[in-house]
Amino acid sequence: MKYAVREGLLGADLSLEEKFRRAADLGFDGIELIPRRDGNFHGMMAFEQEGRDELLGLCEEYSMEISSLSLALYREDNCLTTDEDEWQAGKALLLRSIEAADALGCAGILLPHFGPMEPKLDDPRLEPDLRGIREATEQSGTDLVMCVECTVDLATMQGIVETADHPQVGIYFDMGNLKSAGQDPAAMIRALGTAGVKMVHAKEAGADLLGEGEVDLQAIADALEAIGYDEWMVFETAPTDDPLHAIEHNLRVLRRYM
Repeated sequence: MKYAVREGLLGADLSLEEKFRRAADLGFDGIELIPRRDGNFHGMMAFEQEGRDELLGLCEEYSMEISSLSLALYREDNCLTTDEDEWQAGKALLLRSIEAADALGCAGILLPHFGPMEPKLDDPRLEPDLRGIREATEQSGTDLVMCVECTVDLATMQGIVETADHPQVGIYFDMGNLKSAGQDPAAMIRALGTAGVKMVHAKEAGADLLGEGEVDLQAIADALEAIGYDEWMVFETAPTDDPLHAIEHNLRVLRRYM
């Protein structure tokens, strides 16, 4: 298992190099960058060659990887639509993002599907969305995984995987969000297998710190081992009033299980 941390947890006021240094000092293997139009995030650098060069240089300097891109931009331009022009704009963003992620050596891309974008199997927008993701993946020719992150029940997740019908398209599994929504994350992992679970967010439910809330970390670890998942575990834990202490605690606790 490799451990990464979302860049936002490392400190909104930090420079890019300070984020890399802090993540390395804390013991992480990688960073999940967040492409969004916000000066506190550095993910937009992935779309320009100069930015990629700087990112890769920092990866080498600090022996880090960029685990993934959390594509916040997909909330604005996406394929979850029945409008052809909007769909094409969404697919263009996907292709551009895959190119950027591949150049950075990422394992995958998170595609947020929350609020009005939450998947429903009877939503006429869902098939075009998953078709766009599948086509962009096929056209790119990379081995990146494309991960729909959503807080829905098992049947809906299974429907997403079935409709996507591509081995690189699946779910970005958030244990904390799903537990908070009343689901059984460990049972869902076992049911989805690696055909469904492509990347995982570490997060607690009912508490800020891992191991102090409702998520059964041992059950999660056993389920991930049972399906053969040994890829990235990306921290999206609560920052708390003392974010560095929280991250250190959370990484230490999770390593007892995975």
